[in-house]
Amino acid sequence: MNYIYDILLNFNKKLYDFYDWNKKDKIIHIRKIPSFKISDIDFKTLKNNIVKMDNNFLQKINYKTQQFKKKDIFKIKYTFLISNGKDIMGIKLNRSGIITNKSALCIDEREEIIEIINRQEETKLKYKIIKKDTIPKFKTRFEIENQKKIIEELQQIYNQNNYKKMSYIYLECYGKTETNIEKAFNKLKKEIIKENDNFYKIYNFFKTINQK
Repeated sequence: MNYIYDILLNFNKKLYDFYDWNKKDKIIHIRKIPSFKISDIDFKTLKNNIVKMDNNFLQKINYKTQQFKKKDIFKIKYTFLISNGKDIMGIKLNRSGIITNKSALCIDEREEIIEIINRQEETKLKYKIIKKDTIPKFKTRFEIENQKKIIEELQQIYNQNNYKKMSYIYLECYGKTETNIEKAFNKLKKEIIKENDNFYKIYNFFKTINQK
């Protein structure tokens, strides 16, 4: 089995590029981790989907990854790197072999490690696609999380049946009132998802009231 040594990984449920990492992320220092060169098709499938890996592969990589933690070294379950020679990704599985977390690599480590893995023989992985797992194109992690937060805050106003606030936001967006709070909520929610001009009016409303 081939290994890569001394790298940083940032596992999340969604795959975020290095520029989208933030201070709150739990970045781990890996001592060594199994690495596999795979086909372009397999890489794209694993990158864009939640898949279940073959049980033999699951057992092959179990506890093969080691993490630096303070002055000790800990073994990690079901964790590995894959590369198609152009891109690279860290993957973590649960005990059923299903992908639970993914990680990009730091820019200064990425190209060198891709080059190392590219010298390996290609491994044919066996897996089953469970469901799609894509991040909206052309959106940063901040934009995605911000959108989710605003929808949650609007949902809270709706759940509290706070017609006054909902009516104010609606008036700001459309220049008219809506007496039905459910209709107002559903229409405003669509504006947030579209991220048009009204999205920023809603965003600024919540930004203002949260600062008070």
